Amino acid sequence: MRLDDPAVLEILRRAKVARIATLSANGRPSVTSIYFAYVNGHIWLGTADWTLAAREAAADPRVSVLLQVEHNPQDRRILRITGNAVVRTDGAAQRIFMIQAALRYSWTPGGLLNQWQHRHLLGMMRRYHAQSAHKGKACVIDVTPESAEFLEAP
Repeated sequence: MRLDDPAVLEILRRAKVARIATLSANGRPSVTSIYFAYVNGHIWLGTADWTLAAREAAADPRVSVLLQVEHNPQDRRILRITGNAVVRTDGAAQRIFMIQAALRYSWTPGGLLNQWQHRHLLGMMRRYHAQSAHKGKACVIDVTPESAEFLEAP
């Protein structure tokens, strides 16, 4: 299936969380849920370079990304995209991802309402991000898709 297929683009537009499957050095799979953006035909996943997903993608670029429309239980499709990943820590990728993520998650009516309702957690979130900054750099896992297919959820 092609990535420009309307059904694929619909899932990419409507899904809120991606699950990236990576492989450890000894071939064990790991799956991590993460926010994503679809940028110029690539799937960008925002994380930090010290996370398991980033370390494994850097060591073995073969990854799969699973996407599902979470808020529609009637839609049982899971989109599996297989491709190669590059871990990017450059400032340009960070800026583009932050803008795309804000447009997708924060700067929406639901996102703004959620931020307002959880404003009491702002201090804790700032401390978490400050702590994370000491562990390593923010990064984008840039996945170049090679194939896409639909699976059916159990």
